Amino acid sequence: MERSLKESIYGMKDWLIGIRREIHMYPELGFEEVRTSRLVSEWLERFGLEVRKGVAGTGVVGLLRGKSQGKTVAIRADMDALPIEELNQVPYASKIKGKMHACGHDAHVTILLGVARILSSLRDQIKGNIKWIFQPAEEGGGGGKRMVEEGVLENPRVDAIFGAHVFPQLEIGKVGICEGKALASADRFTIKVIGRSGHAASPHLARDPILATGHLITQIHSIVSREVDPLESAVITIGKVSGGTAFNIIPDEVELLGTVRAFSPEIQEKMKKRIEERVQGVTRSFGMNYHYEYEYGYPVLINKPEMIRIVSSACAKGIGEENVVEVQPSMGAEDFSFYLEKVPGAFFRLGIRNESKGIVQPYHNSHFDIDEEVLPFGVEMFVRIIDQVLELGMMG
Repeated sequence: MERSLKESIYGMKDWLIGIRREIHMYPELGFEEVRTSRLVSEWLERFGLEVRKGVAGTGVVGLLRGKSQGKTVAIRADMDALPIEELNQVPYASKIKGKMHACGHDAHVTILLGVARILSSLRDQIKGNIKWIFQPAEEGGGGGKRMVEEGVLENPRVDAIFGAHVFPQLEIGKVGICEGKALASADRFTIKVIGRSGHAASPHLARDPILATGHLITQIHSIVSREVDPLESAVITIGKVSGGTAFNIIPDEVELLGTVRAFSPEIQEKMKKRIEERVQGVTRSFGMNYHYEYEYGYPVLINKPEMIRIVSSACAKGIGEENVVEVQPSMGAEDFSFYLEKVPGAFFRLGIRNESKGIVQPYHNSHFDIDEEVLPFGVEMFVRIIDQVLELGMMG
């Protein structure tokens, strides 16, 4: 049975590639995934699953009820793309200007559709239920939180959930696992340095927020290096600075947008407090005012040991223990953490790096691409995990 099932998975490789490339050519940003959502729901309906549309706006949930009762296992894929102009010279490059699947979500959707195609044909052998969660807006939109709030983990209640992300630092054919704190929390802050506009030739008659901002950026970036235990982990990054309209005008204000990443609530709260104290001190020293907002984002993603062991054991049966490797925790964030706050589960990595094919670029890069061998590989890994959780014995 294992051999024939594995042959069926790899036998649909061309179909998987076609699906992935169709999604890749028409990328959609968070909560705009109308075309992708339609593609997903049409295939799930074709496979005979119960389909719920319009969850969290553009999300889709598919449900396969097995022949007999048992546990309910869920798997999840994110569907959104990024506001990046693709520079890859490939036939399947993005056709939508300024939008690109530069994080591999097109692969995630495709892999889960492949799992649906395989397991829907084996309904009579399944005891329990399998739930497919296709969510919008992982890239900062918090789609996962909305999906949870709209009940995707209920009716039937999910006993375990699994998600994966393609990983350009890991070679194709390998699975990466990380026990415990695997991905950081991700918060966002906005600062407005409020000065007084004036002529560039008469700075003494104005209050220059650009000058104050220069000092402030240095102050903020000193928080982690001088106030966080070197054995702890934290990141503060200011990703956008906006201010001014002309070369000879001192503006009224400058706006800064940034992010805080941490692995503990204590560090998270410390960063929030110390940033404002820095803002307050710098603006006061320049005779200015400020506005500060801090938004809590994704929580820390924590993989429980017993759930990671399921992933490791299930995958190793198919690819060997040597190809299931431990990866380091990352200061990146994932809203899969919202699901793991509610039910047991695990988030793992699927290697896509292939230097011989030039597949080496990091996430969010305009030349990012995947080795499409990961598509059937990912399907097999998910099928093995589901098989082990539901104790089906299909994959040996």
